[in-house]
Amino acid sequence: MSYTGDSSVGGRVRDVEKDYAQRQTRLFRNFALVEGSVLLIVVVVVYVLGLVDPDVGVWVLAGVALIGGVSLSALLMQHLKKRAAALAQARGENPLF
Repeated sequence: MSYTGDSSVGGRVRDVEKDYAQRQTRLFRNFALVEGSVLLIVVVVVYVLGLVDPDVGVWVLAGVALIGGVSLSALLMQHLKKRAAALAQARGENPLF
């Protein structure tokens, strides 16, 4: 977390919010790169190389998308919990939860 030198509660909260906004942006960017790559590989395997029947390939694509959606939801929930804990600690509220 970057430190702006402001030791007030408001300054600490702003620092935490800025830091976690950057982390969330990184999370979305990295997830999009990985998920996009996986989907591209599946499309190439199913439709370009023809290694999997296209009727089955649609289900494989749907499965990959479903797993990706669940993974993103879990990562985002974890991120939000950590952000809430960091904000509470910055405010001086129950720093050990």
